[in-house]
Amino acid sequence: MSATAVETVEHPREQDGTTLVVRRWSWWARATHAVLAAGVFGLVLTGMPMHYADAFWARPLLDLWGGERGAAAVHKVCAVAFGASALMHVAGMAIAWLTGRFKIRAIFNQDSIVPRWTDVKQIGQQIRYLKGQGPRPEFARFTFWEKFDYIAEVWGLLIIGLTGLVMWFPNRFLEFLPGWLVNAARIFHSYEAILAMGFLFTVHYFNTHLRPEVFPVDEVIFSGNIPLHEIQERYPGWYRRVVGTDQVFRARTGTSTLALLISGFYLTVGFLILMLVMTTAVIEAIRYFGWLLGGFTG
Repeated sequence: MSATAVETVEHPREQDGTTLVVRRWSWWARATHAVLAAGVFGLVLTGMPMHYADAFWARPLLDLWGGERGAAAVHKVCAVAFGASALMHVAGMAIAWLTGRFKIRAIFNQDSIVPRWTDVKQIGQQIRYLKGQGPRPEFARFTFWEKFDYIAEVWGLLIIGLTGLVMWFPNRFLEFLPGWLVNAARIFHSYEAILAMGFLFTVHYFNTHLRPEVFPVDEVIFSGNIPLHEIQERYPGWYRRVVGTDQVFRARTGTSTLALLISGFYLTVGFLILMLVMTTAVIEAIRYFGWLLGGFTG
């Protein structure tokens, strides 16, 4: 074992507050995530009160944006940011490819975020591990649930983005689409947004920031660096490929006040909106089924 590996295991942190780390996210990836997070958060805070405009909690939010017209205007700005994050992601890969820092074949290697057959097998291994019937899977740079997060983001961007464009420019789309598809776009847009919001503020947030080993916030999305000893524990497959290489360097780690405030704000407000939306949706469902049953029995 190399000196770096020995230092990681035996002395993960020194007295000056630094530890051995690896760059997990570039500054461009972090900027892309920041634009995406701000865009999605703005879409939630404007779209949900417009969708549930009659709910008791919707009016204060709509007043915050200057009424429904103001909320709609901010919603469109956030939609542009949402789409811009996708363009930033594609542009980042294109620039990395043109400068030789990214190879197309890397999309299919074991440290890629693109799902592979190995991920399917690791789902079963993880279930057996959680039941105490086997060892923990040897995850590479990304676990299968992190890859699912990525695929879910791509799916959500396509569904929400395309249906949002139809709702934004209905007359243009009516030139070549039947009217029922324009109406269907509103339904798909709303319910995919609710699904995405629910996943984001529960599953995604727990898997990233609320895990016991990183609680209350995972600093990696802010600093870009992940401690080497954390890689050894969570991503042993990736650890074996980076330990002892020039990808390892020493840097300060720890939760910054800014990261804690941003993460806490997003989670608190997002989870509150989620609970209000879910409560309203359940009440609407009860009323609908009550009306439906009343029609059958009347």
